[in-house]
Amino acid sequence: MSGPPSHFDYHGDHPARPHGRPLRVRWQKSEDRGAEVRVREHTCMCLRPTYELCTAGGLWFVRRFTGKDLEIVVESAWMPARAARTLWMRIMTGQAR
Repeated sequence: MSGPPSHFDYHGDHPARPHGRPLRVRWQKSEDRGAEVRVREHTCMCLRPTYELCTAGGLWFVRRFTGKDLEIVVESAWMPARAARTLWMRIMTGQAR
């Protein structure tokens, strides 16, 4: 009998494919703002692009990783938690890219 999965076993959810006319997120180059970033949620790395819902300095944002080795990193605007969670849900349901 195996125990419950550890946090190391969780690979992240897969976002839905874009459908309809998804919101186009304005992605910008990721900048080091000196704040410690905490990743709240992330998508599975088996699909590209990969996303992270992050928080730092009291604001939230979404990071997007692309490229062969996920070396291209961009992020959404930094925003209040509610707006970032809404954006995250839109990405996860295929309503935003």
